[in-house]
Amino acid sequence: RLSRIARENLTTALETLENHDGDKIAAVKQKEGVINKVCDSVSEYLVELCMHHLNDKDNETVTSLLNTISDIERIGDYATNFDEMAQELHEAGLHFSEGAQKELDILGNAVQEILRLTVEALEKDSQSTARRIEPLEEVIDDMVLLLKNRHTARLCQGTCSIDSGLVFMDMLTYFERTADQCSSIAMLMLAKNNE
Repeated sequence: RLSRIARENLTTALETLENHDGDKIAAVKQKEGVINKVCDSVSEYLVELCMHHLNDKDNETVTSLLNTISDIERIGDYATNFDEMAQELHEAGLHFSEGAQKELDILGNAVQEILRLTVEALEKDSQSTARRIEPLEEVIDDMVLLLKNRHTARLCQGTCSIDSGLVFMDMLTYFERTADQCSSIAMLMLAKNNE
């Protein structure tokens, strides 16, 4: 369920980018606090569990869970990053060009899909769903590279401001990192049954 909360929080944060909403921004911060608290508690419990001389298989399971918790916490952190960017855009009165906004929407949809698959894989402990994550992560990486190149072209043509362009580039970075965390979770799940 923690992965679902992180996904929902990232979705809310992305909504604040398009429509600045102080209540949603506050909600993202509040949920991020919950995610951090739960991740810390679970991590502490798993570390204590490790100290009880587990067999190799149980030790591998605990290690995998610790890494998964860390990945989920990072996804929660990225929601906060998107939230901060929304606040920055609003306060500075910045907007993306129509082309840049369409690109972010497409990439955002791809990231939402990889998050959906990750949550589904975790909740159902589904190896088949986990296998679908890495190919999508590679597509997202390719999209990010393409959008960085398009952004550079817009800057050179003067159709994009430097200030909003910096936020655009930061968003691409956090989209890519979110997909990377999803890929990491999928690889941990697949490694359970395939040494």
